[in-house]
Amino acid sequence: MGRKMKIIQAIILGSVLQGIGMALFLFPNHIPSGGAAGIAVLLNFWFQIPHGLTVWAVNFSLLLTAVKWLEPITVIGTMGAITMTSVSVQLFESFFPVVITNNIWLDLFYGALFLGCGIGILYKYNISNGGFGALALLLSIYRGGKPGTALFMMNAFIFLLTASVIAWGIVIQALICQWISTRMIDVIYQIRLRPLLMPVFGYRNKK
Repeated sequence: MGRKMKIIQAIILGSVLQGIGMALFLFPNHIPSGGAAGIAVLLNFWFQIPHGLTVWAVNFSLLLTAVKWLEPITVIGTMGAITMTSVSVQLFESFFPVVITNNIWLDLFYGALFLGCGIGILYKYNISNGGFGALALLLSIYRGGKPGTALFMMNAFIFLLTASVIAWGIVIQALICQWISTRMIDVIYQIRLRPLLMPVFGYRNKK
């Protein structure tokens, strides 16, 4: 039961942090936080489809490509994280419809920090954030290495596509965002999170 509670806590905290980073800092500036988010930015730019809905649909679809090789708990947890992240994006965009800092570089920095912390917490418990993140987690589990690095490489193509449609400056912004967030992912992935997660949720150790 203790393990399940930790996973639930990680999903809630990681998803909400991702939602904050994307909805309040990155999406208002059309900065894609990753491959799936890049597709969400494009569909919103072309058809005004809500970011939250697109993030869920794209992430869920890409998760299906890796479901065969992932453990059931990882798949279920990832589905929960995808759904909660999408709901968080939708809620934060509804309550905070304007850019927080009005400075694109500050927005980029804060958004990348929130995003990286959220994904790193999920990865720590073998839960991915969906999309290309599921593939990056799969590689880290079965082939070793840092998941953040693999994620960075897989998102490059989507960044280039998004920039070619909206503005080429987005490539630089997206790469910087990805560099900051993936560094945060790798740092959190390699440290113990129990002391960080338990106080947040008021969890007490049983003696």
